Amino acid sequence: MDNKTEDGKPALAIFGTGLIGCSMAEGLRDMVSEIIGVDNNSAHLQEALYRGMIDRSMSAGNAAAYAGIIVIAVPVDATIELLSMILDRADENAVVIDAGSIKGAICRSVADHPKRKQFVAAHPMAGLALSGPDASDARLFRNKKVIVCEKENSSDHALLTALDVFKRLGMELVYMAPEVHDMYVARVSHLPQVLAYCLSAINSEKISGSRPAYQSPERIEVKDYNEKNEKSVGAESAVSIASTGYESATRLASSPADMWIPILNHNRLNVTGSLDEMIAGLTDIRDMISKGDWESLEKIIDKANMSREHFISVYK
Repeated sequence: MDNKTEDGKPALAIFGTGLIGCSMAEGLRDMVSEIIGVDNNSAHLQEALYRGMIDRSMSAGNAAAYAGIIVIAVPVDATIELLSMILDRADENAVVIDAGSIKGAICRSVADHPKRKQFVAAHPMAGLALSGPDASDARLFRNKKVIVCEKENSSDHALLTALDVFKRLGMELVYMAPEVHDMYVARVSHLPQVLAYCLSAINSEKISGSRPAYQSPERIEVKDYNEKNEKSVGAESAVSIASTGYESATRLASSPADMWIPILNHNRLNVTGSLDEMIAGLTDIRDMISKGDWESLEKIIDKANMSREHFISVYK
């Protein structure tokens, strides 16, 4: 089967018409003859069609057999379920690229597949707390890293096609072993996600008249203070007075559970290890504050400042 049109451009199938899939579709419009959408979420499909991000929809099997380039941008569990079927049905010249946030489990799922060479295991390090096609942006990937794993298991044709895709999206390529990738993203992606969930969750309850377990006996009751001060905001949630710091720290908490639970499941050892390190670090800081050990705390803050400055210099 020739999966290129008369102008030599292949059809692109996007499995998953959410933020990542539609952003990639927008960025690759000039590279392909048409864009096919595949999604169990009919609302996403209709929105993507309405906005012109895809040209039409197909069933998963038909799209896999039809397209010359196939991008899988669905949750990790769904990627693992779909990948073998897609490779089974894909034309011998088609290239399959995934965008999963973990790579070990995905790579292992097709390690012995006869068409493994047509697959490029990738992770674009880009995203937003928002989801759905209405949040998509072709500029989402510009100047961002994309991790490619097991390049030696992909054919030259598949790898070159994937590199062309990433170049058109404006991404910077990094090669990495799946195990190393999963260890690193646990620290810089999955851990921040969990921390955002935790911080947002512990502030979800409204402050009641009873004293929280952590509140010292000397502290003034919020309820008593509110009754005596006309300008009080009332016994409302702590987030009613939060500002930019809290907004920045909890931005990731808007991400849905159905996307993140599969990621945390498949990378649980790395994530729990990173959480253990974070808990130990927080315990140290808590003890420094409790004891008034400001000299030690200052060293931690200075170290954090330097690390942040280095990150910003590399990121930009």
